[in-house]
Amino acid sequence: MNKKNLTELLGYEPGAELKRMILDDVKTSGLSIEECADKYALPPMFIPDDNGRFEHNGETFTAETFEKRYPHRKFITIKSR
Repeated sequence: MNKKNLTELLGYEPGAELKRMILDDVKTSGLSIEECADKYALPPMFIPDDNGRFEHNGETFTAETFEKRYPHRKFITIKSR
């Protein structure tokens, strides 16, 4: 995994120590890099439209389809009254 991909997963550019921590976590836990990086990631925030859909990286999702596509990711949906 290159630095750009890890930056996209985390939502910010990781330092050398955080990269080592994530890779150590991968080795010891047996989880994927994505799952281990998610522990340190800023969760993306979405504002769903009236149909409950939102866009992410050029694709349209509902909360359910986002969870199926990215099972290791946490995310926040912002709803208004």
